[in-house]
Amino acid sequence: MRPFVAASWHGHRNDPDVPKAVRHVWREKFNHRGVNGGRFQGQQSNVDLAVLDSKGNLIHWFDGYRRLGGQRLPGAHRRESLADYTSRELEKAISDLNLAGAPTGEHPMKLPDPGQSGIRIFVSLREDRMRAYRAPVVEAVSLKRKDWKPLKYPQGKQTIEASSLKKWLSQIYPPGIMERTSPQTKKVYQITKVEGELSLEPAGSSGKMRYALLRGKISLTDEGPDNFTYDGDIEIVLTYSNSQSLPLSLRGVFDGIYPRYNPMQRQYRDIPLRAAFESLPLAAANP
Repeated sequence: MRPFVAASWHGHRNDPDVPKAVRHVWREKFNHRGVNGGRFQGQQSNVDLAVLDSKGNLIHWFDGYRRLGGQRLPGAHRRESLADYTSRELEKAISDLNLAGAPTGEHPMKLPDPGQSGIRIFVSLREDRMRAYRAPVVEAVSLKRKDWKPLKYPQGKQTIEASSLKKWLSQIYPPGIMERTSPQTKKVYQITKVEGELSLEPAGSSGKMRYALLRGKISLTDEGPDNFTYDGDIEIVLTYSNSQSLPLSLRGVFDGIYPRYNPMQRQYRDIPLRAAFESLPLAAANP
């Protein structure tokens, strides 16, 4: 998306704090594009994209999803993809923006950095009907030395409360699920409770390194008023030096089910939810 700065706003037409640019887009969408008996003329989605200049002035806007089928590309036998459509619409706005000196060419992807001591969480909802949810969302959580203490090397099999790892396990949440938002703030409900008993036990050694396995089932509950909960199994490998009790590194996976509610059918549909965890090397060894 460079050189664009991406931001989002989620709300309703009668909200008192609708941003100026959003009001302009909706005014054109609902008035100038026609409303016939309360129905849109033509097919439109409820997602719009807008390009603003550095002063906040609206330059260009377009419906977030191309009309059904899209347009056929010149000399091609296939319909225009959503990515091609979005790129084409953004190009319309570029000529009206002052992008002199903006970086050109390819921009390497950089993962978010959790800092010298932290964990990255890669979350993906294995949704067949909405392919965008399958792309992983990456969260980075910075951790302090005290956050690693529940994972001290075990002398034998022991039990760990999942709640002691809430700081990073609470990031196992698919942000694309828009129905789990507060009607008042329009913000996604945060995970407030992580529960479950996990087993931590030695798993052999190799030279100067020793290992442990953290396994078990966890349940996650968000801050919504309906006690919405989902669960899954985690399995994590921890690496330790022979001379230190705190882990040097962490790698693992979460495999669970997310019950997504369909308001049209008034029922839940179970969707596989996957996550992977990785720490930076020597993350917990730093004082």
